Amino acid sequence: MLDLYFVEPACRHLPKDPRGLEHAGSVDLDVHRSLAALFDRCIQKGADLKYFEDSLLRGEQVVAMLEIFTANAPETGAQRGQIAAFKSMHAILTRAKAQGMGLAAFCD
Repeated sequence: MLDLYFVEPACRHLPKDPRGLEHAGSVDLDVHRSLAALFDRCIQKGADLKYFEDSLLRGEQVVAMLEIFTANAPETGAQRGQIAAFKSMHAILTRAKAQGMGLAAFCD
């Protein structure tokens, strides 16, 4: 499970642990795999959310990811699991952008 937490946009270093941070949501391995093509596009734009590593997304990286996710919504006929995974990740990114926050991801 990859647990995502909101961090201040000026945060430049990944916190040692998530204590005191607001939980934004979680991404399980199946969700991450089902969205692999989108995550690959995000990497090309400098926003790398790895599944098996703790990572930090600054505010501008969250915005870049959200733009990619928004432009590449699943098409009609996509598998239900993929649509649910997309909606979950899109909602996390949307909340982070709306609050002007970055995201810290902790793999457990």
